[in-house]
Amino acid sequence: MFDNIAGKYDLLNRLLSFRRDVAWRKKAISKMDITNKMLVLDLACGTGDMILELKNQVNGARVIGADFSMNMLTVARRKGINEPLLAADAHYLPFKENSFDRIMIAFGFRNVVDKQLGLRNLYRILKPGGRLCILEFSQPEGIFFSKIYRIYFTKLLPFIGGVISGNKNAYTYLPDSVYKFPKKDIYKEMILSAGFKKVEFNPLTFGICDATICYK
Repeated sequence: MFDNIAGKYDLLNRLLSFRRDVAWRKKAISKMDITNKMLVLDLACGTGDMILELKNQVNGARVIGADFSMNMLTVARRKGINEPLLAADAHYLPFKENSFDRIMIAFGFRNVVDKQLGLRNLYRILKPGGRLCILEFSQPEGIFFSKIYRIYFTKLLPFIGGVISGNKNAYTYLPDSVYKFPKKDIYKEMILSAGFKKVEFNPLTFGICDATICYK
């Protein structure tokens, strides 16, 4: 599915989020306190937008990108990303323990089938004292706004995404995966159960998105 929509992925991200995805990435990276001496993993890196934003914010940033969609990685290369990019699955990450100072995963964690296993893997490869940032869609709070958002997210967004991408299933899957995502109390418990000592939620744009920082 992700291979099929790779060519239109960036366009639809900007269009369907009204370019808020750009601001969300900036905010998430600013929360991670990254310096150019650190080694960063961008898991589910997609077309490389998080890598590009990281390089904008941190001169000489050292980063490795990983994604299970080869077509997404191909698009990232076309955008001029020269950092190491590799095909990898969150369930079976090919890295040694304590490899990375920081890990970021943007709009990819909801696609991890066994989230507890994925979190344990991320904990394993993160250095002691490191941070994991999970930037992911959330369910906004507030009765009025949440109703408007649900109509847009479940009706209009799949229609527009399907027409432009030619793959309606992909943009029907998006809201479905968000509304099936664990509630915050369960989500927090999952993170702590994987070994992380602290969880910090950072709601963005009325709670549409959340930059969750997990501390090892």
